Amino acid sequence: MSTARPDPLATRAGVADGYRPEALRALWEAVPAGMRLTCFSPDSVPGQYRGGLGEKRGRRTELDLSALPEPIRTELAWCVFRIIDQGGMVDVGHMRMLVRRLSEVISHLGPEAPVSLTGFSERDWEQQMARATQRRVGALPAPGTASDLRQQLRRCYRLLSLAYDPRPWWQREVWDTTLDARIPQRIHEPRGRLACYFDRIGIGWLRRGLQWYCKVGLETGALSWGTVKLRIDAFVVFDVFLTDREAPGPWLADEPTALRVLMLEFLGHVRCLRVGQPGRTHGQPLSQSRVSALLGGVEQCYAFLHDHREAAAAALAEPGWLRLGPQHAVLFRRGEKPPRSRHRTVEREVIDTDAFAQIMAGTGLLGAPRTEGGLGDEQAMRILMLLARTGRRVSEICLLDHDPLLPLNRPSAPTADEADGFVARLRYQQTKIEGAPDTILVDHEIVAIIRAQQEWVRRARTDHPTAGAPKYLFVAARNNRNGDRPYSDRWLREQIGELARRLDIRDPTGALVDFQRTHRFRHTKATTLLNAGVPLHVVQRYLGHVTPAMTMTYAQTLQSTAEREFLRYRKITAEARELEIDPQDLYDMLELDRRTDRILPNGWCLLPPRQSCLKGNACLTCDKFATDATFLPELHTQMARTEQLIDQRRAAFHARTGQQLSEDNIWLGGRRQEHDALGRIIVTLEQIRLADGTIQAIRGAGIAARIDAITADQDNS
Repeated sequence: MSTARPDPLATRAGVADGYRPEALRALWEAVPAGMRLTCFSPDSVPGQYRGGLGEKRGRRTELDLSALPEPIRTELAWCVFRIIDQGGMVDVGHMRMLVRRLSEVISHLGPEAPVSLTGFSERDWEQQMARATQRRVGALPAPGTASDLRQQLRRCYRLLSLAYDPRPWWQREVWDTTLDARIPQRIHEPRGRLACYFDRIGIGWLRRGLQWYCKVGLETGALSWGTVKLRIDAFVVFDVFLTDREAPGPWLADEPTALRVLMLEFLGHVRCLRVGQPGRTHGQPLSQSRVSALLGGVEQCYAFLHDHREAAAAALAEPGWLRLGPQHAVLFRRGEKPPRSRHRTVEREVIDTDAFAQIMAGTGLLGAPRTEGGLGDEQAMRILMLLARTGRRVSEICLLDHDPLLPLNRPSAPTADEADGFVARLRYQQTKIEGAPDTILVDHEIVAIIRAQQEWVRRARTDHPTAGAPKYLFVAARNNRNGDRPYSDRWLREQIGELARRLDIRDPTGALVDFQRTHRFRHTKATTLLNAGVPLHVVQRYLGHVTPAMTMTYAQTLQSTAEREFLRYRKITAEARELEIDPQDLYDMLELDRRTDRILPNGWCLLPPRQSCLKGNACLTCDKFATDATFLPELHTQMARTEQLIDQRRAAFHARTGQQLSEDNIWLGGRRQEHDALGRIIVTLEQIRLADGTIQAIRGAGIAARIDAITADQDNS
């Protein structure tokens, strides 16, 4: 049968026969008596709701609904209460404009006017209001005015549509957790306030099958809210693909071979898609990760529906799901889906030291008032400080409880010497990995940042004295009278991006550094901890990883970076000759045989593992010694100390005996050898650096003498 794509708006709940008088009566009876009003003003509404009427300064804050007929007047009055009760703000000016336009449309249509706001679709109301404006002034409304009207209409329309819809929550085409408390959701969901729009999928049986799959996934905890949105994206693409084909029903094709051909065509369809969003990748093919996510989303849903086809057929009243066979459990064969791209190399994600210093030095600009040239966002300033200091994910900071600090169990209060140590634990919302650690140790500075933010929230909420305690430490600035909405991570990224542009922070290539990828602060913190020698399992706990696999990503990158740095410099001996050992072999040998008795401050000891060193501290005259220019500062220091030691010993000998220390003195001869070896090494390394900018390794000075001794022994034998 044909699967012609219907108008998505026509599938929305409440468009056709949405109005139910008994439902409106129940809604109105649930409104507190003080809010059952026709005219809303600061003088008429109870005190706890007064702050929900927003208006520009100098203008009246009265909203009169008396010009509207019943029951539309009651519907809008209920919407006003509902918006304020949820902690939102009613823009009185825009709402008054909506009331006037609705009155004009209803008056013009007369008996044909709908009795309810849901009697027309959103699009129909917009068209009717535009025509009313054109009849009155001879021109269509300005884009800004039309946008304001559309926003107010959509807000009220969706509230009523959900209230009138008697279906279970999962059968509705729009899932909005802010409007329907029955939708299962984690306590702290980063994207929980973003609605899911199933009406983007036009084929009815396909949409309903996805809805049931997502409903079961949310109720069992198998899916998160963010994953539901990804599944919808995948099925929107699948829906467009199936619309142009003769799909008979949920089983997609009558024969397994036909299904195989269909899915290969879908694979090719997805690979040909292009990025539609504006940005650097606009018009380019989808990334491998995106292609894999789209294909995998469809396949995983169908695998679930195959395993639960009897339950799906019963719940959806669609016997077509019973026709799913083994071929529907695996839609793509191994190797057909592109592999999910690994995360970007951590090295590329680590913020350059100079760029990091610049962004942190300019953090104050985020919180400075706009009148002083700042961005006027103290919350963003403190979030950025916590991101850099703690390495938490941006969602973990934005979703912090209002009081996230836990006492640190210790036998006594910290002393003055311990002022820079850890003083508390920070509890964050671990929303990504279930069962992972959710606290970290913090110092006085982080505690001070949190206390300052708590004080800012207290001052900012003085306009809402009747509202309860805020839920989050960082709160949304708008439509958040109840304090139950967290600061938006999207807005944070915009603010940080604007800060980077103002500071003009650029990388070595001259490109503006991208700080909007806030996860880079986490990569930087992890690498800093590993560079400081913090054990891997401690870093794993600090980052909130369940297994060391992810933490090893940072460690492996750190080690590969260290290896490249080692190989970048040419190695020389104490005689200032180029080392004969392959640098790669030298690195492997040193790493495989890393022992504390072979770690030198000025180079490396190449003595085989089972041999003992008989030279004491005479490495500079040993052919088993190697170094490179990374040790130049230590070599310069050692040379200066050797000269100072020779001068002190000679002066002491002269003061004690009245004679000069002879050059054939054994001690002085040994020091002269070390001094000469140091001089040759330093000159060679500095010449190499001046010649080509790289560094070469040199070997110990005793090799020639050792060869001569071996030759003499052979001749004597």
